[in-house]
Amino acid sequence: MTVRNLKWTMALVVTMVMASQLNAATDAEWEARVQRLENRIAELESDKNGNWLNERRAEEIKSLVQDVLADADTRASLMADGAVAGHDGKHFFLASADGSFLLEFAGQIQFRWISNFENQDAAVSDDPDDHGFQVRRTKLNFSGHVEAGGKWEYDITLAGDRGNGDVEVEDVVIARKLADGLKLKFGKFKLPFLREELTSSKRQLAVDRSSVTEFFTLDRSEQIQLEITPADNIKAVVSFNDGADEEFSTIGADEVELSVTARIDVALAGNLKQMKDFAAWSGEPFGLFVGGAVHYQTGDAKNDGNGSSSGLANYFGWTIDGSVETNGLNIFAALMGNSHDADTGSGRFDGDQLGLLIQGGYMVIPDKVEPFVRFEWIDSDQAALTDDDAMLLTIGGNVYFKKHNAKLTVDVVLILDGDDFSSFSNDFTNSQDGDGLGFASGDSLTDDTVLVRIQFQLLF
Repeated sequence: MTVRNLKWTMALVVTMVMASQLNAATDAEWEARVQRLENRIAELESDKNGNWLNERRAEEIKSLVQDVLADADTRASLMADGAVAGHDGKHFFLASADGSFLLEFAGQIQFRWISNFENQDAAVSDDPDDHGFQVRRTKLNFSGHVEAGGKWEYDITLAGDRGNGDVEVEDVVIARKLADGLKLKFGKFKLPFLREELTSSKRQLAVDRSSVTEFFTLDRSEQIQLEITPADNIKAVVSFNDGADEEFSTIGADEVELSVTARIDVALAGNLKQMKDFAAWSGEPFGLFVGGAVHYQTGDAKNDGNGSSSGLANYFGWTIDGSVETNGLNIFAALMGNSHDADTGSGRFDGDQLGLLIQGGYMVIPDKVEPFVRFEWIDSDQAALTDDDAMLLTIGGNVYFKKHNAKLTVDVVLILDGDDFSSFSNDFTNSQDGDGLGFASGDSLTDDTVLVRIQFQLLF
């Protein structure tokens, strides 16, 4: 047999063997093989559909992200090219990216309950006691700076009237640093006189300022002020102004020809920042501070009665004060006085009035609980009064939830002596028995009058 014939013979044998094997496979085996193939095809199709769905989701997410970014770009364009906003731990703010503009927002709310127990008989009043609620202060503050040929600082405070809720401009200040240790300020704000008055209502020791401070304070005036800080522990201020308690007056309405106020504060120990309040907080160094101020104004008879001062008298005021802060203990004392020099026949009185304030508190629980006591004395030097001096005692305490930002203050004010307390007069300042301090408006207060005040303060 040739080689060629042998190959064909072998191929024929292999074909016959394979055919016999195929014929030997049962129908069940074929059905099983077909089922396995169909299952595999289904798995492949499922994988293909899953990948297609994943790709579609990815495209949808990309589209959504692009929409969000486009919206953010639109909003950013409305914020003037990179403006930033947020909260710096103290205030909410808006600012430009380059720092040339800054606007900070802040607010103050004081709500209190007051009860007056007045020592009056039936001939004076059938119901001498008064009780009620009061929104004492509602303020919004806007401050910051503007770069305009240098950094100009500004500060505007809006306050709601406690009697009717009307909003008025309480303070408006523009300031500019002229050199290291030298700053110029102008606008309408407090004259640099009594320290308790200069201490913000947000940071008082008691529910409110003392009666003696209200009697002698010069309050606010339109002014231009030069602040000098020759060293870290010394600050001096000189103000040329429209006179005591002369706010938003116009030309022809100022009751002074000339008015000058000056104050100096010295930190003998500690730092001047501690003088922003009276509390002795944990972590603060020992502080010892002294200060003093003088004020002089000459009356303008032509404009008498047009403002809140007296144009028929010259006025000189002075004060010296000092304080100590150490290990939770704070003590503050101030002596103040004035001299009235009235024109002859003006109906004004000549006199030399005096006042004394001593107060102190102690943190029985550091930064949390602080009982305090305050003593006041006023000599009104008014010969027409039977009793021209008064003494007041205040006892109370503070509960600090977050320092002054959230605190509860409770105190009791007792008029120890002062049958004519409500008749005390100082034509240049505020009322010593006004409803801002919690006294019943229009009532004649006498010895043994008791005032109870409970106040909650929130700052934001």
